[in-house]
Amino acid sequence: MSGLGALLSAAVVTAGVASPAPSPGPGAVRRPGPAGSILIVEEDRSVPIVHVVVASRSGSASDPRHREGLTNLAAEWARHGAGGRSRAQLDEALDALGARLDVRTEPDSTRFEGEVLARNLDAFLALIADVLIRPAFTPAEFTKTREEVLGQIDEQRNDDRMLCARFFMRNLFGDHPYGHPADGVKPALEAATAGEAAAHFRRHFVGHNLIFAFSGDVQTDALAAALGKAMRGLSDAPAPPVNPLEMRAPVPLTGWRIQLVDKPDRQQSQLMFGHPAVRAADPDFIPLSIGLSAFGGRAMSSTLMDEVRRKRGLAYGAYLMLEERRATGGAIGWVFSGTDKTVGMMKLVLKLYVNFMEKGLDAQQVAFFQKFLAGSHAAELDAPEHRLGERVTNEITGLPPDFLETFAARVAATTPDEVNAAIKRHVHARDLAITMVATAATMKKLLIDAKVQESAIDVVPYDSY
Repeated sequence: MSGLGALLSAAVVTAGVASPAPSPGPGAVRRPGPAGSILIVEEDRSVPIVHVVVASRSGSASDPRHREGLTNLAAEWARHGAGGRSRAQLDEALDALGARLDVRTEPDSTRFEGEVLARNLDAFLALIADVLIRPAFTPAEFTKTREEVLGQIDEQRNDDRMLCARFFMRNLFGDHPYGHPADGVKPALEAATAGEAAAHFRRHFVGHNLIFAFSGDVQTDALAAALGKAMRGLSDAPAPPVNPLEMRAPVPLTGWRIQLVDKPDRQQSQLMFGHPAVRAADPDFIPLSIGLSAFGGRAMSSTLMDEVRRKRGLAYGAYLMLEERRATGGAIGWVFSGTDKTVGMMKLVLKLYVNFMEKGLDAQQVAFFQKFLAGSHAAELDAPEHRLGERVTNEITGLPPDFLETFAARVAATTPDEVNAAIKRHVHARDLAITMVATAATMKKLLIDAKVQESAIDVVPYDSY
C-alpha cells in the first residue's frame, strides 16, 4: 500500500556499486518533460498499446496534519470530471478510446495510471491534461467522491488482511506520516473542505513535481512533442517541499507489543510484524534485501516458508519483505493461520527472527538468495506496465536511472560480509510492532496461557480506525 525524492544528480553508490546518475538504463530514455517535469519512455512495439503513469512526487505522506487522506481524495475528485466533462462524460470519453485511467495513492507518490490503444494516444493525453490542468472540482462531485472513499474504507473491514495492514502501519510508524492509511481516516475526511482539496491538488500537481512515464508502442521524440502540446498550461511552479515529518526517522520501537484487533467470529488469524529499516537509496538496501529474502522471501527454502509452513504446517502463508521508500521504510512480515495455531506460530516466527538477527547468513546461503532475488525481480517486472511502475518508484525514491537494468549486477556484486553487516545494523528482532486480527475473547486467553504478559497486549475494536 506502497510505492516511492528527486533523482540523485551526483554519483550514487548502492550496494557498493557506483553508478553515474545521468545515464539511463538501455531499456528506457529519461529526459526533461513539460513545465519542469521528468519524462521516462520505454519503447516496445510488440503490441499496439501504450501504458501510462503520471506521478506526483507527493503521496499520502504529504497530507496535512489532521487531514489524512486529503491527497487521495483530491486526486480522485480531479479524476471525476474535467475539461468541461462530468464524471460520466469523462468515463465515456475514455471508453471510446479503449482506455482506462485510475488513481493510486502511496506514501511517496500519487499516480494516474492507465493504458490506451497506441493510435488513440494523443486523444488520451488530452484527457489526462484536462484532469491535471482543468479539473472541474464541482461541490456535488466532491461530496460524492468523499462518500465513496468513506465507503471503501468501511468495505476494507470485510477483508481481514487489508484490515490488519491498516492497523499495523499505524502500530509500526506511530505518528510518522507513513503510519496513516493512504485513503485517510473518517474524521479527517469529514473535516476536509472542497477548497482545501482543490488547493492541495493544484499545489502538488505542478510540472516540477511530476513524472510522465510511458511504455509500449511509441516513438520517444514524437511522444515528447505530443506531450508538450497536450500539457500547455501545466503550471511550472516550484515543487512543494517534501514533508519534513516524512524524512525524519520513525521513533524506534522498544520490545514486543501485540496490537490485537478484535473482530468477532474469527476462525483464522492475520498477523503482521516488523520494524523500521532503511531508505531505498541507502547503500544497505540491496544487502538487506538479500538477507530478508533468505529469511522471508517467497522461495520455499526461505526460513519462514521452510520452518513455519512446509515443515510444521503452522501457516497458510508466510513472508517478509523490505519496503522501497523515499524515507525509512519497514521490514514487514505477514503470516496467516488458524486461530488454534496462531500463538505457537507467532512464538516460532519471533524465535526464528531473533536467530536470524544474531547469526546472519553463511556464504552459501547468500549466494543462493542472490540468485533467487535477481530472478524473482526479473520475473515480477516481465510485464511492461510493471517495469514502468518500478521505474517511477526508483525515480521517486532517489535510485539511479539505470537501477532496474543493473539490479541483478548490483545484487551479484554484494558480498556476504555486506549482507551480514546490513542484518546486524538494521534487523531489530527484539523490538517489533506486532498486529493480529482475531477474536479477542479467544486470542487474548491463548496469549496469556502462553505466558504473554497481559500488559503487553493492546485490544482495539476492528471498526475503530
